[in-house]
Amino acid sequence: MKRRLFTWLLLAACLLLGVATPATLAQAPSSVSVYSIWIRLSLRGLNQNEIESLMRNMAPETIAQVKARLRNTVLSNLQTKRIRERFRSSRDSDDLKNVLTSIETELRFAGLQNDEELKLMIKDRFGIPLNRL
Repeated sequence: MKRRLFTWLLLAACLLLGVATPATLAQAPSSVSVYSIWIRLSLRGLNQNEIESLMRNMAPETIAQVKARLRNTVLSNLQTKRIRERFRSSRDSDDLKNVLTSIETELRFAGLQNDEELKLMIKDRFGIPLNRL
């Protein structure tokens, strides 16, 4: 009886130790997790400067990869929204304001409000100058 109780206690201790210790050593976060962190922070209302400030200890290469992925996401979303067609067919200032608001919203959701490279990419791809944003 004592031997069986001892065996159960030993098994329970081994399980607890196995659960409590990490299976791998700590690693630097991948660009995928940094991407999701960036998105979460931008959806919480932080702007690009605040996000970059929080991530100042990350490798510059990782941040550059995340920004490139975010830029591609924004461009894809704008293409899905048919921004070029909406811009070309705008007839008055309200139509133009709606197009610019859509672009500004995408930039804000991606946390890239101050990204000049993305603004140039939007101008090149869709023909919309964003010097007002």
